[in-house]
Amino acid sequence: MSKLNHHISKWLDECEMAMSGIVLATREWKFLLAFLSSFIIFGTLMNILSGSSAGWDLFWAVDFGGKMRLLGQAFLANFGIDRALLDWAITFVITILQSILIGLVVLVWQKKRRQKVLAKAKNLNNMSDAGLVAGLAILGSGCPTCGTTLLAPLLGTVLSSGSFAIAGVISGLINVAAVILALFALKRVGKDAYVMIIAERYEKRHPKNNSEEKK
Repeated sequence: MSKLNHHISKWLDECEMAMSGIVLATREWKFLLAFLSSFIIFGTLMNILSGSSAGWDLFWAVDFGGKMRLLGQAFLANFGIDRALLDWAITFVITILQSILIGLVVLVWQKKRRQKVLAKAKNLNNMSDAGLVAGLAILGSGCPTCGTTLLAPLLGTVLSSGSFAIAGVISGLINVAAVILALFALKRVGKDAYVMIIAERYEKRHPKNNSEEKK
């Protein structure tokens, strides 16, 4: 039991460190720029896909003015405008988590760029996690509560009348998986961000000690 308590305590400490890393990262302009860019682009894309593949097809079918209107509506949908509460909440949570993850990946990559070998391996791992979260989110996008997801046409080729209901269930499960994966990725990248930011602050406060250690 004591061993289990130790693992739980360690896990909670790591989560706290990751949260501290995220809070510290919000004071970095590179994180904020990457976060806002990801929120706008990824969130807008998710909302365009909220009507399944029909929304994407419509986007390419209309003229330039129509495209701008669709993009504007999709952007406003990030804040719940003209969206059902539950469907908006699912998309919003995934978009926020994905945007934080992208922001942290960019920040950690920038701070590790001098450690070429180690940084390259870790940054590739972080980017693959971010890409997997995005892929799952897009695959599960649509309107799970009404069954109009990207999975419905795919399942419709195999199943018949129940394809839309099943697609909604699978879409919901994929969204849950995307959230869980994002949280685990945030835990790891958030810890990296915390260590890098604290180390950078220490180096700025004690430049003399650092130069002596290098000698």
